[in-house]
Amino acid sequence: MKISEIEARFDALYPLERRAEWDNDGLLVCPDRDRAVTAVVTCLDVTFPVIEKTIEVGAQLIVSHHPLLFEPLKAVNEDTIAGQKVLLLLQHEISLLSFHTRCDCAERGLNSEFAAALGVRLTPGAVLDPDQPYTGGVGTLFSRMTPEELARHVSETLDTPVRLYSAGTGVETVGLCCGSGKEFLGPALRLGADAFITGDVTYHAAQAAVEGGMTVIDCGHQASEALAAALFAEEIARFAPDIRVFPFREESFDGEIVDARRF
Repeated sequence: MKISEIEARFDALYPLERRAEWDNDGLLVCPDRDRAVTAVVTCLDVTFPVIEKTIEVGAQLIVSHHPLLFEPLKAVNEDTIAGQKVLLLLQHEISLLSFHTRCDCAERGLNSEFAAALGVRLTPGAVLDPDQPYTGGVGTLFSRMTPEELARHVSETLDTPVRLYSAGTGVETVGLCCGSGKEFLGPALRLGADAFITGDVTYHAAQAAVEGGMTVIDCGHQASEALAAALFAEEIARFAPDIRVFPFREESFDGEIVDARRF
C-alpha cells in the first residue's frame, strides 16, 4: 500500500472538514507519496526516540496524533528542534502523517477510546461542543464513586499521577475530554456532570467548577491521549493487515513535583 493510499484511508476516518481552524495536521512530511509502505510507527508525539525507532525497524511512515509542525517553519535547518526532526525524516526518506483534532472528534476517535478506557458510557446527545459532537462528552460511570475513588481509578487506568479538585459529593455522571479540555468544564456542569476528567486544567477553571459543585480531575495532557498510538495501529491493521505496525509508548512527561515541605 502506498503512502497516498494510507493517507486517503485515514482522511475517510477523520475527515479534513472536522479539523479545528487553528490546527495543522495531515501529510506534513513526505519525500514520495507513491512510496510503498511495509512498516509504520504510530505515536502520540514525534519525538527523537520515535524517529530513532522508525529508522531502527525500517519503517517508511510515522502516524502521530500531535502534529510536528504547528507554526510555519521560516527555515528548515538545525537551528530549531522542529527543523532537526524534519531534516532527519527527509534524510531517511520517512513520511509523517498526523491526525489531531479531527481524530479527537471522530465517532471512532480518541475521545471515544478515552471514555471506554475509563468505563464511562457516553450519553447520546450530551455534547460539549455542538459543532464537534464527539469532542468529549458526558455519560454514566460504571459505578458510583467518591471523588477520591474516581481519582484513584483514573490514576490506575491511565498509569499516571492525577490532580484532584474535589467538590466533596458522590460521582455518577462524568464529563471528559482528552488533551486540554478546560473550556468544556462549564458545558459539562450545565449538562449535570458530577465530575470532569481532562488535562491542562488551570487554577481558575478548576476553582469555578468546584464552586459550581463539580469535581475536576486533571490527568495530564499526555496520559489522556496516550491511547493514540494503539488507536492508529488498530485502524491500520483493519485496512492494511500486511503492514507491520509498531505502536510507540512514550516515556511519561509529567515533570517532577518538588515540595520543600516534605524535606
